[in-house]
Amino acid sequence: MIRRVAILGVVVVAVVGVGAGCDSGSPSGKPSRSAASPSPTPSLSASSPAERDALVAYRGMWDAWVEAGKTSNPDAPALRTYTSGDALKLIVSALATNQHNQHVSLGNVVLDPKVSEVKPPEAPTVATVKDCVNTENWLNYKASGGLVDNVPGGRRLMTATVSAVDGTWKVSAFQLGRVGTC
Repeated sequence: MIRRVAILGVVVVAVVGVGAGCDSGSPSGKPSRSAASPSPTPSLSASSPAERDALVAYRGMWDAWVEAGKTSNPDAPALRTYTSGDALKLIVSALATNQHNQHVSLGNVVLDPKVSEVKPPEAPTVATVKDCVNTENWLNYKASGGLVDNVPGGRRLMTATVSAVDGTWKVSAFQLGRVGTC
């Protein structure tokens, strides 16, 4: 993976360590806790309830991750509402690494997810979501202020597996590509 992966801890980190020649938005150089806002949720254009529910879980995962990143809280309950399995492990690991390093993630991601497949077609319990996640404005800061690095963010291909267990859809796994993969 790329250098940013080491910042947050395995695969997931690539999204958070996206500092680029931007200032922190505050005169003191310290990150502003109010800098992040939830990603806008455009109308979901899913053709089935399973697709709609998979997209709700996917967007919920990102909203929970962005919110938890403001304080690098690996125990944020919303993470467990929208993720499970490997996806939950990766995000928790990334947040714990940031917490240990006294880093926080501020800003926002821009999403445009689409369901590319559901299985089985007659009664879906698994959906594949493809997205081109824009991490240009979701940056890693030192808790004491200032960007962690000058590595720019950008558009990254993400493929997520969203699974329904007992009627609840959660992101169970994902792969996040390098900047420029979409």
